[in-house]
Amino acid sequence: MQRHQEILSVAVALAVWAGTANGAPPDPDDDMAEAPAPVTWQVVETRHHGSDTRGLAAVVFGAVRERGHSEPASLRVDYFDGQTTVRVNAAGLKPGPFAVAVKYSLDGGRFVAATWQPSADGSDLELSGDRAIAFLGELYGRSELRLAVVRPLSVPFVVTFAIDGTEQALRPLAERYHWSSGPAISDAGR
Repeated sequence: MQRHQEILSVAVALAVWAGTANGAPPDPDDDMAEAPAPVTWQVVETRHHGSDTRGLAAVVFGAVRERGHSEPASLRVDYFDGQTTVRVNAAGLKPGPFAVAVKYSLDGGRFVAATWQPSADGSDLELSGDRAIAFLGELYGRSELRLAVVRPLSVPFVVTFAIDGTEQALRPLAERYHWSSGPAISDAGR
């Protein structure tokens, strides 16, 4: 039940994103008739269905590529019960209880090993606590995140997210939840 409710929360965020991304084109008579910046992060007020607590969550959508196929993926940052968590969900990911090797690359740089854990239900990958906050600090000022995931007895697949505007999008979470680990918001991108 909890898994279905979390999917509903992500579905609501997707609907918000789709509505924003598919808005009417700018009025050519308007002084601001430039094309809008691509939508990346969406911040929403949400509820943790297990503990019934409320909090902010930020979601960015991307794509996973494996064996020539492309499927949707999401990167979600939330704060519930005193802990910041970063979650990656993608069709076909389901690492189960098994350890998976994860490497990440920012803006096309070299891949760096990372320690991500399967979620409690085995459907997502997670970082939590100070490790999550430190990872999010690395995203400031960057435009692309690629995660390469290798599951046991499977070929690796790559999850790609456009992460422009991470600092601005995550500012409400950083301020509300007093993130003290990682770079200060004002120092991001330097």
